[in-house]
Amino acid sequence: MNKGITSRITLNLIAGIVITVVTVVVAIFWMAARQNDQAAKSTETMVVGGVEAMVRRVNGLANDYAWWQDFYDAYVTRDDEWMRTNIESSVAETEIADIMAVVSPAGDIDYAYVLGDELTADKILPPTVIQGIDKLAEGMPIENFAARSAFLDVDGTIMLIAVSRVTPVYEEDKQDPAKLPFFVVGITLNEDALLDLGRSFLIDDLHIELAGDPNQAAFPDAPPIVDIFGNTIGHFVWTPPTPGYAVLRNVLLPITIALALFCVVAFTTAFRARRIAIALSDSEKEAVIAARTDSMTALMNRTGFTELLESSAYEQACANGKLAIIYMDINGFKAVNDSIGHHGGDELVKALARRVTGALPDDATFARIGGDEFAVAITGDSVRETTASAAADVVGCLDQPFTVHGFEFHVSVAVGYAVAGGTGLTSSEIVRRADIAMYHAKNGAEREAVLYNSTMETGALEKKQIETSLRRAIDLGDLQVFYQPVVRASDLAVVGMEALLRWTSKELGTVSPATFIPVAEETGLIHDIGRFVVDRVCKDASNWPGMKMAINLSPVQLRDPDFATGLLEAVRSHGLEPSRFELELTEGILVNNPTIAKRKLAKLKEMGFTLSLDDFGTGFSSIGYLRQFPFDILKVDRSFVRDIGLNATANALIQSLVSLGDAMNLSVIAEGIENEDQLKLLRLVQCEYVQGYLISRPIPGEQITDLLEKAGEQRRLVLGARDDREAVAR
Repeated sequence: MNKGITSRITLNLIAGIVITVVTVVVAIFWMAARQNDQAAKSTETMVVGGVEAMVRRVNGLANDYAWWQDFYDAYVTRDDEWMRTNIESSVAETEIADIMAVVSPAGDIDYAYVLGDELTADKILPPTVIQGIDKLAEGMPIENFAARSAFLDVDGTIMLIAVSRVTPVYEEDKQDPAKLPFFVVGITLNEDALLDLGRSFLIDDLHIELAGDPNQAAFPDAPPIVDIFGNTIGHFVWTPPTPGYAVLRNVLLPITIALALFCVVAFTTAFRARRIAIALSDSEKEAVIAARTDSMTALMNRTGFTELLESSAYEQACANGKLAIIYMDINGFKAVNDSIGHHGGDELVKALARRVTGALPDDATFARIGGDEFAVAITGDSVRETTASAAADVVGCLDQPFTVHGFEFHVSVAVGYAVAGGTGLTSSEIVRRADIAMYHAKNGAEREAVLYNSTMETGALEKKQIETSLRRAIDLGDLQVFYQPVVRASDLAVVGMEALLRWTSKELGTVSPATFIPVAEETGLIHDIGRFVVDRVCKDASNWPGMKMAINLSPVQLRDPDFATGLLEAVRSHGLEPSRFELELTEGILVNNPTIAKRKLAKLKEMGFTLSLDDFGTGFSSIGYLRQFPFDILKVDRSFVRDIGLNATANALIQSLVSLGDAMNLSVIAEGIENEDQLKLLRLVQCEYVQGYLISRPIPGEQITDLLEKAGEQRRLVLGARDDREAVAR
């Protein structure tokens, strides 16, 4: 009997050795193939993304030119000189496109400028293509960013075109789309352009195989190129990289040697195992089970759950993104223990375990991790959807009270869960993330299950501390509004004040707005802060007649549907007019949702408020925003002002921004001036207003009256010194 058992053990060991070797070899080749597949998919994603970027660029060109009042006027008046100067030069000098053309509503090519001599406008835009453009533009709204694009096959050359309507910007709502001409922009996807695009993704042979080409059949999965009529006219083709095979060639020899050594050692060990007898008694088996089971609920305990997750099956499921963990914390046990004793608490734990088990999928693993903490492990192909549903069911199943010893008790649960995303994370990391999500739900008093996301770990504790202190500061009135004056550059006369929020916390010390404003936006406290700032500024504005008061707005405030009405009511309740207030907005508000922002800014403008674009030039700012939105003031960011007088580029940029403001009929305020040289240069470029430490740091409202008196004296001194210098120069 013992001999038979030993033989079976030996055979099993040998079989395990063979399976291990085969598995390692297969896994190596499989991983190499997977790496090749992933590289091919990644390359395809990059190529498709690069082509989409080209489409966005061409659409952007069409939008920028078509949404241009001067362009429309020149077309209507047949100003050929203007068209040559502004359109033809864009093609001939900058080479930003291979063709720019204007097609009349009747389908005639009124203007066309083509780069080079190989193609002509008639070849690129024959009547059939113009008919296709009409179809492409069906339903296209008369607004900016409405351009549409398509591909064309022009004598065997693929061209990408974008189409937009040439629109009078100030009368777009009165136009009939059928009576507006089309502006057509096109770029040729020639060999050089494709090679440049491919090399940016480490591809050396990106090219196009045209429809009907005999080589095209060799690339059935290549991204297609669909023309304006919906026909596939070609494919983007390249040779996918094979990094997996390159790695395989490097590791094959050492792995072969290692497997050979493993086999020698393993077979030696297997034959020596004949002398080893392993006997497990029933008591030992029961001890193993008991060590991994919660005695009260018969659920798996922390040890068993940890071992389960460390098993190869669960680690593999985790590595493949097929594992999810639900972590839950039960609230309400203490009331039971205090009311009917710990025995009653034990009964509640058992009843709760039974109820939650009934809410879980049949194949889920449920464990009691601690006194009031439980965890669930779920695996499978649709693990994300299954886990989300199970977590919600757990929350819902505890809505009904428990009856223990004739008394009803309500308990609640904080539930967090995390899903392995196929990123190679360990199961213990998924447990940790689920635990974090659970504490996020607990601390936030969430009534629903919370899915882990990485932002929960980005200063979560600090954010919670800031939120708690900020709520207390709002309630106790510990926030302050400081003011920094804005002066006229020519004579340093103070014309306005910018309101700046300051907070000195008893627990945290001085907290920067860059730290607490994002927390306020996330928690909704920004609305209370905004009302406080408006009320404080209105009270102070009553003491400084004639001063323009600037208030910074948050995107969260602007999204509030009642914000504009509430702001107007607050201003008028203090007997003030909206024209006294300048609302400063950063470009992020405009980029995220330009359509909504345009409507809300128009409403504020209609109410009488002045609108200012803050930090211009530091992000996505463009002339298009200045043309599209009703701004009155352009604030040049301090990063431009800092370098003026130090290099010619900074001087030229400031000059350009001031000129842009003049051209757009916008007042220009330069922020961050700190010395006389900067002030002098800003005067030379005729910047209208300035703001910065040279004039004053932000100070409390109580000091503003003294500052205004000192500012008058400073202005007289500066002007006197300037007059003295000019007298000496003469």
